[in-house]
Amino acid sequence: MDYISRIEKILKKQKKNTKIMLEELGYSHSLINGWKKGSEPSALKLLKICEYLNTNIEYILTGKENTTENLTAEEKELIYKYRMLSEKEKMKELARLELIAEQEEEKELDNTKLSS
Repeated sequence: MDYISRIEKILKKQKKNTKIMLEELGYSHSLINGWKKGSEPSALKLLKICEYLNTNIEYILTGKENTTENLTAEEKELIYKYRMLSEKEKMKELARLELIAEQEEEKELDNTKLSS
């Protein structure tokens, strides 16, 4: 199964159709037909389609499911809430989390030095 088939499979499962999806994303109705004829999709368009279908790019490109089996309930909740944010808010939160992680790393290093 190729990426086009996986997109169509998800659309069918979600009771949506290609024409409406393309309209809602602002893409030409002939976009997927072009892909079927050998035109290469842009990464940005595939990502937007993945967001629209609430799936991940890895599944669309490879068919591999991205499982969340190893995530805790809190981690799943964080991911759920993150996905609800606007792109601008996502960037802000990622920057904030990076700062917090750096601070925690520094604390850990300081504690290691004190205990040596």
